Amino acid sequence: MVERPADDDYAECFRLSHQREFGFWLTKRRVLVDNVRVRSVGKSQTIHQLAIGESKEEAPVPISTTAVYFAVDGAAAKSLDTPVFDLERLKGGMAIAGPAIILNQTSTILVEPSCTAHIDGFGNVVIDVAEGSGRQDEYKSYKAPEEVPFDPIELSIFGHRFMSIAEQMGITLQRTAVSTNIKERLDFSCALFDPEGNLVANAPHLPVHLGSMQEAVRYQVRLLGADWKEGEVILTNHPVAGGTHLPDMTIISPVYEGGKPIFFVASRGHHADIGGI
Repeated sequence: MVERPADDDYAECFRLSHQREFGFWLTKRRVLVDNVRVRSVGKSQTIHQLAIGESKEEAPVPISTTAVYFAVDGAAAKSLDTPVFDLERLKGGMAIAGPAIILNQTSTILVEPSCTAHIDGFGNVVIDVAEGSGRQDEYKSYKAPEEVPFDPIELSIFGHRFMSIAEQMGITLQRTAVSTNIKERLDFSCALFDPEGNLVANAPHLPVHLGSMQEAVRYQVRLLGADWKEGEVILTNHPVAGGTHLPDMTIISPVYEGGKPIFFVASRGHHADIGGI
């Protein structure tokens, strides 16, 4: 799908989009117009907040009181008498010191001890968290356990980022392929490796490929040593060098920084015209 170009040259616009998306262009193929979509855009009125009346009372009146357990200042949880308020009865300018519960027809708002809820002129509830106690102290004082060598959140984020790179490699490989084995049968796999050829992350592709691809990268790292040059890409299918069978071709591409490979990306795909009669 392409948008209407400024010069109305839909064919050139489609060619450029196809080249960018799939990496190639078939010059002798005719372009078939499958459908035309028309989109209309309308603008509605801007939604405005409705102001509520200002409070003339000194303090809001609770509708009831209930017992709620809170852990205050790191001590064991204890029961506190907690007033319950109806949000629809509250007026602008009112302040409610915690602990408190504010109810409306669809939700329950808990105001913890040492916090204060303010009702603004539109009926919104704004809660101020006091310094020196409560949740804010818990977050500020948190430290990762010493036995964990890395921050678990950071480790999870980067683990998913590495996995995403391998997945995007697979999507790009499928889109740029012409072979039915790659484009339709999805007979390929992609992964990332460290400077020694150890597996860092792989996409959920074919286990038979991924199980031995680490050894394929390690073999080339051992074979070439420091004799890698920027721009070079290794192509291998040898079963002794971490390959599976001859039709599975493995492409190993080093990524450089400061003149030396800092990690490797590899993709393995099944080619139909190797090893036949």
